[in-house]
Amino acid sequence: MKDRNINKKINYSLELLRFILSFWVVSQHCYKKTVRLNKGRFHVPTFMIISFYFYYKTLKFKSVFKIVERFQRILIPFIIWSIFIFINNNVLFTLFGFSQFNYLLPLKRLIYQLIFGSDYHLIFYYQFVLIFITLLFTIIAFIFKKNSLLFYQISLIISYIFQYSYWNFYFFNNYTIVIKYSLGHIVEFIPFATSGLTLGCLNIITNLKKYKKLAIFFSTSFLFLILKYEIFVRINGFWYPGIILNIGGICVFVLFSLFSFKNKLLILVLKIITKFTGGIYYIHIICFLFLEKKILFIKKRMSFHCPIIVYIISYIICYLGNKMSGKTKLKLLFN
Repeated sequence: MKDRNINKKINYSLELLRFILSFWVVSQHCYKKTVRLNKGRFHVPTFMIISFYFYYKTLKFKSVFKIVERFQRILIPFIIWSIFIFINNNVLFTLFGFSQFNYLLPLKRLIYQLIFGSDYHLIFYYQFVLIFITLLFTIIAFIFKKNSLLFYQISLIISYIFQYSYWNFYFFNNYTIVIKYSLGHIVEFIPFATSGLTLGCLNIITNLKKYKKLAIFFSTSFLFLILKYEIFVRINGFWYPGIILNIGGICVFVLFSLFSFKNKLLILVLKIITKFTGGIYYIHIICFLFLEKKILFIKKRMSFHCPIIVYIISYIICYLGNKMSGKTKLKLLFN
């Protein structure tokens, strides 16, 4: 889920945010007591906002190299991990009678996984949506050029019309989980992507530094109001419907972007712990499904140690995989 900053200078406050969001995702999947209320699920929306915030300059300057690089960064893990899980599961089950799913996956499920990203490795619905919106917004940038931001805003408005009218939910909810959790999420995620591009256009991180205290106050206040009170109408949808998650994601992004770190030791720690957030996202479910067969409290998901252990093991695997990949594109599987 990680999308590298196209600027040379690393923003360690956003790197810290990525780490927190990544652990939040792991906790959602591996710890039953994690809060699952829609109004507080800002982790995935914020990831999407960050991704398109840093994609704005690429679209603005029509950098073909950066566009190709972005698609490689998304597609290589999406394709290779999907194929690896399929082959690994079927080989283990054929040879030893046990595997990740404990049954043979038919070829059609691999095809569904590669098309929609949400069959046997459900979390890749996010990758599918990210690929789709990136392609859509890239096409808009090349067709409409200087007016592209206007068309992004129009897509945001249309998306909310489809969400609040329930057209999106009622239409896709009739389909299987494979389709509805990929195609159904496109309309829910377009506003997050648009917000990211808009913040990028405004160069919000730099410009808000002049009003740092005020920005922190309002971001914190809005988050408190959103989490404490029902100040927005909650609507039915898939996992991330409604404007409340967009506003919350923007507030989280702005809040963390205004922090700064100057201590060299702290920066070194951040460099270490914030690595491999993308790779951890790709493989944490694989690690969890393996560990739950061996460790009872992980299977029950009732202990907070569960996501911590899964995160650490996923980190170690990504570290080793990154080292063994050398300078090849296979590094993208773990970064």
